[in-house]
Amino acid sequence: MRHEKFEIEVGKDDPGQSTSLIGWRFRTGAPGPRLLVTGAVHGDEVTSTGALWYVAEGLADWVTGGSVTLIPCVNQLAARASQRLVPHENIDLNRRFPGSAEGGLADRLAAALVRLLAKHDALIDVHTAGWSVPFVLLDHFPDAGLEARVAAWAATSSLPVIGEMPPALSDLAGLDRSWSAWAVRLGKPAVTIELPGFHTLDLVGAYAGANAVLNMLSSAPGLRSRARPKARIALRRHTVHAGQGGLFEAERKPGDRVRRGERIGYIRSFAGEKLATVTSPKPGLLIELQPISAVHVGRRLATLAVEDRSAR
Repeated sequence: MRHEKFEIEVGKDDPGQSTSLIGWRFRTGAPGPRLLVTGAVHGDEVTSTGALWYVAEGLADWVTGGSVTLIPCVNQLAARASQRLVPHENIDLNRRFPGSAEGGLADRLAAALVRLLAKHDALIDVHTAGWSVPFVLLDHFPDAGLEARVAAWAATSSLPVIGEMPPALSDLAGLDRSWSAWAVRLGKPAVTIELPGFHTLDLVGAYAGANAVLNMLSSAPGLRSRARPKARIALRRHTVHAGQGGLFEAERKPGDRVRRGERIGYIRSFAGEKLATVTSPKPGLLIELQPISAVHVGRRLATLAVEDRSAR
């Protein structure tokens, strides 16, 4: 397998340093899909960067056709600062697609990624979800056939596959302008892989993510199959938010299954009073918990994967 390093400059926003998309292109020389894999669209999610390092190290043993483009760290300036948003602008890059070549740094990064995506057939975007288990998150698909193909592809990751929350909520959060959602809008198979990690590189999570990505890369030729898959999205994301400010004391952990009404934890005052009980509104798999103890009203406390009854 041939490979080469590449750099796509998008401007000088840090004094004396160019801002670039830096990555690796791997070519097998055999027919197959052209796959784009990105990490650290959010600068504090560096477990995703580590996962793509390990993908690059093992790629030759997994992919026998087509090509793979890896960009381990999209948002380099933010990663240097260990912050989620694009520095100087305080903009969430993952709410900025398709971007603009004439805009600020976030818009130019988004536009450069969109131009790169035009040369590829599918996208895997790797993120982190803090205190979580690894899982695959799928956007809303306007085309049922594409949804079935992507759901079947995501299942090869061997991770839980979870559909996004209802469009009214995800659009309100700006997720309709995320990187993966834009790829789906263009009719391309796209998934988001969420890994554990918060500002630090979680080694176990990174290797789990690398294994999931490699599984999906090796199974990607199936995306071109004319057979109509029967896969469906059986689980949906459901979030639990704080109705009270204070310190969140979690009694459960990611990976636990909870029943409806089961206690997840408490919100306490700094003096220790129990101000509110946090319970699960639905039965499901607890996939993420808030890693920051100090919370305010409306802060996300937990994320559940719940059964999508409409998919039956």
